[in-house]
Amino acid sequence: MAFARTILGDVDPGTLGVVNSHDHLIRVGAGEVYLDGDHQLDSVEKAQTEAGYFAKASLNWSDQGGTVVDMCPINCGRDIEKLVEVARSVDHLQVIGATGFHREHVYLETQSHWINRYSVDQIADLVIADITEGIDRNDYTGPLVDRSPYKAGVIKIGTAYGKITPFEHKCMEAAAKAAIATGAPINTHTTYGTCGLEQAQTLIELGVPADQIAIGHIQRNADVYYLEQILDLGVYLEIDGTNRIKYQPDSNRIMELKAFKDDGFEDRILLGTDSGKRSYQKVYGSVSGVDYNPAVDGPRMIAEGFDPAYVDKLLIGNARTFFTFRKEA
Repeated sequence: MAFARTILGDVDPGTLGVVNSHDHLIRVGAGEVYLDGDHQLDSVEKAQTEAGYFAKASLNWSDQGGTVVDMCPINCGRDIEKLVEVARSVDHLQVIGATGFHREHVYLETQSHWINRYSVDQIADLVIADITEGIDRNDYTGPLVDRSPYKAGVIKIGTAYGKITPFEHKCMEAAAKAAIATGAPINTHTTYGTCGLEQAQTLIELGVPADQIAIGHIQRNADVYYLEQILDLGVYLEIDGTNRIKYQPDSNRIMELKAFKDDGFEDRILLGTDSGKRSYQKVYGSVSGVDYNPAVDGPRMIAEGFDPAYVDKLLIGNARTFFTFRKEA
C-alpha cells in the first residue's frame, strides 16, 4: 500500500492535504544557531501557533488540512520529542521529519566530525535507522543512541555555494544508499540556487531514481533555462523562500511557475517556504510565515490567472506523489 511517513506514523498520501515541502518548526541549537541566533526555534508553544496558522490556511484548499515537512537533519538541532509535541497538538496538521545532512558549513568543526571518521556504509546505516527504526533522541550527538519510535520520512542533503565539498559528497553517497534501501525521497538544500544541476546528476549517477529527488531553494537562480535543464533529468524542483525581497521579488517565483506550466513540467514542482528563522515567522513578529503558500501564493496565482488545477498540483498533488515512499521500509 502506498504511504507517506509522518513522525506519528505512516499515512495514506491522499491525507497530506496542502504540503509545505521545506520548512522548520523546531530547531534547538547546533551550528546554524551558533552562526546566527535567528535560527533558534526552540519554543514548542510558538511552533504550535505558527503551525496552526498554516493548518488554518490549508483548510481553504483541502479539508485534510496540511503537512509541514520539517527539514532539520542530523546534528542540526533536531529535537524529535518537541516536534512530536507540536504535531500532536495542532488540529489538521501532519508533520514529516527529516534525516540526512546539511551543507558542510553548518557543522563547524568538520575535521573532527564523525562524517570524516565513519565509512559511507556506516553513515548510510544511521540514516536508514532514522527511517526504519526511529530518530535518535540525541540527534546523533553521541556517544549513546536512544531511538524514539518516531521515524523520518525524507532525507536531506546540502551543498555549498558554487561547489560540492568532499564532506558533502560523502553525505550524498550515504543519502543515496539510504534512499535506495528504503524508498525514502531526497529533498536537497542548494546554497543561493547553485549546484542544483550537479546535485541531481550526482544522485542519479549514485543510483537514486530521478523522480525520488527534489532540488531545493533553487528559485534563487531565476534562470528558467537553467532550471529546466534540471527538470529535463526527471527530478522535482522545490520552490521556496517566499517573501524574501532582499534576494528577489516574489514575481520571479511566479514567473518561474508560469514557465514550468507552459513548458510541460507542471507535475514536478513542489512549494515550500523555508521559514527557518525567527524573523521569517509570524509568531516572532514577521508579516509572513509558514502559511505563506496557502495564504498568499495560492490566492495570488488564482488572481493572476493560473489554471486552478495547476495550483492544486502545486499546493497538494505533486507533493502527495513525491513524498510517497517507493518501497516498503
